[in-house]
Amino acid sequence: MKRRVRERLLPAIGAVALLLSVSACSSGAAECEEAFAAAATSVPGVVSAKWDCSEQFGGGWQRADVVIDATSKEEAVAVMDEVLRAIAAAPDLEDTWSTPQEYWNEDRSVGVGPNELGFNGPPNVGEVREHYGITPG
Repeated sequence: MKRRVRERLLPAIGAVALLLSVSACSSGAAECEEAFAAAATSVPGVVSAKWDCSEQFGGGWQRADVVIDATSKEEAVAVMDEVLRAIAAAPDLEDTWSTPQEYWNEDRSVGVGPNELGFNGPPNVGEVREHYGITPG
């Protein structure tokens, strides 16, 4: 009798565990997207900012599309610098999450990347915090 009950309950328990983990992952992804967008759009010179975050088993990824109001490379670098500082100060962002690879103006005539600020490729949030000496509060 116990064996039959256990055989019937185990698949159900497994299904519930899977649903809970998927729900937690999608919730984390939504929080990631909202927190990044809120930090970026708080910066003057950001026209729009959209993130796509995935929190999968064993890891995840973050992709961003940040559109800035800039007519020169210097203006674009200044806006990117402020976006990265806002990201560093955002307490809801995890150190391991990735920052944008590039920032473009609306007609894509001006684009810059974190290497313009001394980073060796797109940094994660923790590297940005360390670079600027910012502890989120």
